[in-house]
Amino acid sequence: MLKSQLDSVATASASAGGMVVPVARRDSELISVRHRRRRSIPEDQPVTAHRQINRHSRLVGGCLAVVLTSAACGGSDDSGSGAGADAGGLISVSYGTAGTPVVYGSILPHVADEEGIYEKYGLEVTFQNFANGADSLRAVVGGQLDAAMTSTSNLVNVVAQGAEVKAMAGMDKPDYYIATTDPSISSCEDLAGQTIGVDQTGGARYNGTVAMLASCGLTVDDVTFVNFAGPPIIQALVQGQITVGTMHYDEEAFIETTTDVALEEVISLVKDVNPNTHYVEQVAMTDYIEENRDTVVRLTAAYIEANDFIRDPANIDRFAEIAAEHNGQPIEVARQSIELFLEFEFWPEGSGIDDGAKFQGVIDEQIGAGAVTEAEAPAYEDMVDLSIYEDAMELVGSTN
Repeated sequence: MLKSQLDSVATASASAGGMVVPVARRDSELISVRHRRRRSIPEDQPVTAHRQINRHSRLVGGCLAVVLTSAACGGSDDSGSGAGADAGGLISVSYGTAGTPVVYGSILPHVADEEGIYEKYGLEVTFQNFANGADSLRAVVGGQLDAAMTSTSNLVNVVAQGAEVKAMAGMDKPDYYIATTDPSISSCEDLAGQTIGVDQTGGARYNGTVAMLASCGLTVDDVTFVNFAGPPIIQALVQGQITVGTMHYDEEAFIETTTDVALEEVISLVKDVNPNTHYVEQVAMTDYIEENRDTVVRLTAAYIEANDFIRDPANIDRFAEIAAEHNGQPIEVARQSIELFLEFEFWPEGSGIDDGAKFQGVIDEQIGAGAVTEAEAPAYEDMVDLSIYEDAMELVGSTN
């Protein structure tokens, strides 16, 4: 029973020497999801990572029921050269989200899709879900995607390497915390000598863990890290293969809702250690933004409306349905997860990218972790374009 529950959200892993070793995901397992009204999936084609359901169009009459900048009824090509309109007059955008299944840090664009908000703003968005935000960002930098959700630590790293990428909106509170199933571990100092489950060296969980350990004088040399590509960390904790892991609130909700395992919080990155840190953002390359300004403003306007939708407690049941579809969680787990995230204020009011101190906190973390040097580290202004959010807010206001 437990195994089947865990298999619904965890990728395969193998054990060696009593420790879980995740199986690497192949590039061929990349997921591409399109709306059914444009392209149906043959019955014999396997569907991976999460269950697909039929989409339905929410366009009203023959015109989009909004006022869109530079777009007439029936649609027109974008003012830039990089985006094209489909046969229905919608502008096509390829978008990367993180997690297979999708993590809550990347669920907002899927809400915008499911609720017809992208269509409302004249967009047809095609998703590719990656194992992590680092991979989705690499696809944007490499020109395979127009936009993506990625973590701030990843953004810092690629901009430091010379990539011209800008954040348009985001979430400023990473929910990372170190949790344990061992009741003898109750403080940061108790983590000395422990094995801790993280994502990968230089990854967002890893960097958050390093910052939490540093708050009580511990370093990476004082613990042992084991790497997991997301949900398998749940499996390892439940099966007792590790007793300490750096977690998200939805992973806590899954364990508490579907198992008898007791999980206790040891230390929280934001609440206990560093309020000046940042989590994720919607990004695109600078040249794409310059060539397709109207498109990224529409994309961000849809982001704003989706953010308002998921922050409204009245929408929690619908939000839980969407989340459960895309992350493979039972509906009761999705609902509890959302309640925890709302209490944490995971989805902020406003752009979520307007506090330079939070970005600087991540820059400092990356320097401290050795991911970037102080000389090559980017400035806040190198990573953010607030004017897109401002224009998107005007579009939302004129539309509604």
